Amino acid sequence: MRFIVLIAVSGVCLAAVKWAFLPFIPWRRLPRHRVRYLRLRLHLRLHPGSGHASVAELWLRWGRPAMFRRSRRSRPSLTVAQRVLSPASDTSILMGRAHYGHALRLPLDEHAVVTSPPRSGKTGWLASVVMPYPGPVVSTTTKHDMFALTSGIRARRGPVHVFNPQAIGDVPSTFRWNPIDGCADPATAIRRADAFAYSVSQNGVEEATFWASKASDYLRAYFHAAALADLDLQAVARWVTGIDSTDAETILVSSGGQTGWQWASQLAELRGHANRTAQTVRMTMSRAMAFLADPALAASVTTAPRANFSIEEFLHHAGTLYLIAETRGEDSPVAPLFACLASEIHYIAALTGSRMPGGRLDAPLLFALDEVTQICPVPVPSWLADSGGKGIQIITIAHGEAQLRARWGNDGARIISDTSGAKIWLPGITDPDALETASLLCGTAAMREHGQDWTGRYEVMTPDMIRQLPATRALIIRGGHSPVIAKLRMAWNDPAYRRARAARQQTATLIPAPEPDWQPASPGTWPSEDQARATDPGFSGPYPWAQPSDPWDDSRSDDDPEAA
Repeated sequence: MRFIVLIAVSGVCLAAVKWAFLPFIPWRRLPRHRVRYLRLRLHLRLHPGSGHASVAELWLRWGRPAMFRRSRRSRPSLTVAQRVLSPASDTSILMGRAHYGHALRLPLDEHAVVTSPPRSGKTGWLASVVMPYPGPVVSTTTKHDMFALTSGIRARRGPVHVFNPQAIGDVPSTFRWNPIDGCADPATAIRRADAFAYSVSQNGVEEATFWASKASDYLRAYFHAAALADLDLQAVARWVTGIDSTDAETILVSSGGQTGWQWASQLAELRGHANRTAQTVRMTMSRAMAFLADPALAASVTTAPRANFSIEEFLHHAGTLYLIAETRGEDSPVAPLFACLASEIHYIAALTGSRMPGGRLDAPLLFALDEVTQICPVPVPSWLADSGGKGIQIITIAHGEAQLRARWGNDGARIISDTSGAKIWLPGITDPDALETASLLCGTAAMREHGQDWTGRYEVMTPDMIRQLPATRALIIRGGHSPVIAKLRMAWNDPAYRRARAARQQTATLIPAPEPDWQPASPGTWPSEDQARATDPGFSGPYPWAQPSDPWDDSRSDDDPEAA
């Protein structure tokens, strides 16, 4: 009797071992209920099934040995001993854990695109990536939860900066940034004008690229003139609407040089006979400057002592910058401002990295771009093409492919997918096109359907299987490797965050930026020369275009009847 029981128990154990650890052999039958079968195996941390990466492939392609081989290129400043003995987070980022608890790591020179519906855990996962990142980090978000989860840990690595003009979550801004600073250099004016012009949504507009290009041509001239006259965006906002726009031409001409004359002649086109063209271009420029109508937002771009942001120091000290803004409609009011600042950081990081050993920034810079299409519409398709080789890693997060297509068109969305080394799909996706694309990329595997005597090729992951993945799981496809389903690591489960929270140090202590001595009430309202000198020590005054007939001339007495 005991012998029979022993045989039965042994048979059950062998059947369980076969079911648990041998699901990938070619003659394995196709499960009748594939979604239920997959979810059960994922909960047990077992191999998902045929067509998925094996344990050997996980070790060879996703494990720390693979990251060590890649780190020679991504971290040229580290010696061999340092790359072997240093924590794995210094040479890679941990995306999650696959079957049997195997770690899935991504090199620091590969980008990732994440497709995630709302409330699916993307913020918790992204925060777990940001916390141990070895270099500087730029994080964009519409809520303050990223700051609350990561700022305390990031403060141990470098300075923490916040740019939150709308005061979301009562998180104060630590600095103000004037895009006009530095635009006395024509190249800087061109870069920042491009960022402002191309960040304006042109949905439904014919020849949108043409209008954005023309707006950039005029904005660069306005930015350059404002910088030469020690002014800020308020002056540009006046000129854009056509008020005293000839003042910018006068400033450019009086500055001398070929650039001033050329840009002054470009501005003269706005006063030409093509009225409809000029009006359309002015509308594009005014949309980029629309946030200045809010006094609180306008104050965020004023220059003040001890309230400025040094990009070079931010990169050198592995700082963290949180760009926080809310959306109103399709875009955030400060989207052009955020796009300009992020573009400037990207440019300086690439330039700084080109002068380092290996020709790349070390430690790398991470752009964690959540809600990028709405609050920080930088040119992601063009960035992804060569940023990895410059020491800049980009993680793009979108709710779906339609969101990417709405901002950058079909070609731009395809470029983002093609140039991102890792593609991550979180559960809950309902877009049929996205599900079909993910299923197609997973490929097929040899399996035998129940009741059949032959083996056929079947989808490794059907759209239903992808849509119904368990919570905190994600489908990951990287390069030419087999697909992997990972359990994502959430920031609140990270031991470092738990220790910081127990010590009440999970959130960094900030020093708010000092308030300016004057608050701009609306576009076209200037400080007096005395106020400008008190706010900006570099102001030499007087305003070069101030004339007695100028309604914004503060040199008149309050008793002057014409001043009223």
